[in-house]
Amino acid sequence: MLTRVNRRAQAKWLSSITYTPPDLADLPKRWPKISPPVKEEIIEYLTWRMEDDWRHIPFKEIRASYFVSYGEWGPRSSAGDAQVSPTFLIYKGLFNALLFIALGVSVLNIKRDKSVDSALNRLKSLESRSETQ
Repeated sequence: MLTRVNRRAQAKWLSSITYTPPDLADLPKRWPKISPPVKEEIIEYLTWRMEDDWRHIPFKEIRASYFVSYGEWGPRSSAGDAQVSPTFLIYKGLFNALLFIALGVSVLNIKRDKSVDSALNRLKSLESRSETQ
């Protein structure tokens, strides 16, 4: 009996919780100033809303979803790399350094291979001279 009362109280409490959607007014102007978690919430909310019939969605949500999908932010921003994270830059720098080191090692190996080839060719020519004599 006690567990039923608790479950009913929990169900009543959970049914009283409502979700307030994020503010979508002037989204293109406010987008650069919005924090990343709020941006993610807006994207998830609009994705969820666009699954429904578009005739039942308010026009401001349609405009906001169009901006999120095709607006000038992220890769399409006029600022270019304004949204690159520091972690990405660190990995990019490490990868480029690794490629540069690999290039240096390959150049050294090519020089070493050429010197070894020339030494082998000299030995072969000396060996062929000694056999002919």
